[in-house]
Amino acid sequence: MSLKHVLLTVLNKEPNSGYGIGRMLEQELGHIWCARLQQIYSELAKLHADGLMSVENIQFLNRPPKKIYSLTDAGRSELERWLAEGAAPHGTKDDLLVRLYSMELIPRDALIRRLQAERDAYEVEARELRSRQAQTPRMDPATLGMLVTLEAARFRAESQVAWLERTLQWLRSADADAGFSSSLENDGELRSLSA
Repeated sequence: MSLKHVLLTVLNKEPNSGYGIGRMLEQELGHIWCARLQQIYSELAKLHADGLMSVENIQFLNRPPKKIYSLTDAGRSELERWLAEGAAPHGTKDDLLVRLYSMELIPRDALIRRLQAERDAYEVEARELRSRQAQTPRMDPATLGMLVTLEAARFRAESQVAWLERTLQWLRSADADAGFSSSLENDGELRSLSA
């Protein structure tokens, strides 16, 4: 998935300014997609150049003009084409996991502190997502997509909390003292976690 299709999806809901799109991404889709305003404006320019959206300049007396972006028929067709496709394979870019790949180079106490901070951040995220789910109207068909994505993001956050807790238990265990290289069994799970 690209930012292009995220922006087409957002603009399908309603025309908006670049700043408004950025706020909508942050407030409504921040749990599944992040983009900086610079990226948004750059992609909006490409979408406009490709004829997938139109731009209307709104003039104000007391402040600078505002550009309002709307989907064109071509933009709506591209969005419908993309929605009809199968989802792309999941690619993962996870800074923490890359670091853990070389965890033997990180002092164990520093590693434990880092993982505790990650766990705590995911617990906060899961709590916030639960709260947003509870506040989202369930009977409104327009909010169904929001509810589904909030639930998926909450499950991911809760899964990360569980995995981090398991990893922290292992790091604190006697098996971790024996060394990282002898800690895996044939089934691939950490010994202290399967006991």
